[in-house]
Amino acid sequence: MRRKRLMAWLFVMVLFTTGLLCGCSKNTEQETETEKDNLGNIGKILRSADHARVIKEYESLKGNEHNEAQMEKVLQDLEDLVHADKSNIMVDMRIGDYGNVEVRRLYRATNSSLTGVEARKEQINTVSIVREKNKDWRSTSAEGNESSEYSYCLERTDLEHGLYVLLDAKLDNMKKGICLGEVGSKTYILVDDLYNRKVLYVVGCHKDKQYKNDWDMNIVQFISSDGSFRDVNREVYNVENTFIYRNGCDEVKAEALRVMNMYPGNGLNKKVKKAFK
Repeated sequence: MRRKRLMAWLFVMVLFTTGLLCGCSKNTEQETETEKDNLGNIGKILRSADHARVIKEYESLKGNEHNEAQMEKVLQDLEDLVHADKSNIMVDMRIGDYGNVEVRRLYRATNSSLTGVEARKEQINTVSIVREKNKDWRSTSAEGNESSEYSYCLERTDLEHGLYVLLDAKLDNMKKGICLGEVGSKTYILVDDLYNRKVLYVVGCHKDKQYKNDWDMNIVQFISSDGSFRDVNREVYNVENTFIYRNGCDEVKAEALRVMNMYPGNGLNKKVKKAFK
């Protein structure tokens, strides 16, 4: 009898221990998942109703002829955005790579500088690009940073604003693209990239906003290997949302400081924090 009780007690302990182990494993998985998403809940920009709307509107426009006048208007709106008097621009870029959000970039752009943070999952870089007296742009590196992908922009001396350093490649692409037309205040521009894939820019300019945190320009970029932009394969397109706030944005400032505080400091941390205050 005593032996049966002992065996039953051992069996209960085994079940209890197994439950604990399963619980620990689950918690570890949750912690790992939380760590991966520690740049904010920005994965929702992918596979959303907005994506479906963009594809539907693209399908209705893709047979249109090139609208050069509308293209020029969009580019002029961008010029006006950048060169507005006392322009203090905050940029919030959210980039999804093959279905998983990997990159978050937050910048402050002025006539003479581009300062910000680039967060990629558990890694963060600080960015500082300044305009010198001879109008050349110079990148400042920090210990632990990878080389900046914007270094190619620094070779140009005709750029007049930090925002152009950031969007220069996109603006060049847009100039070479085919403007399909406008739907719901959004202009659709189709471009071939360097790898012969189709890139769709959806650009919307909003004027006369009443609040400082209203965005002025939103660029949503879809890359498709076959030009259909349909979600038939997770690896056929990339999504990038760029929100540009003309007069600064408290939310962008707060998010930039929050992300920086999550990582060890490097040589540019103080300079970047100062720029966002």
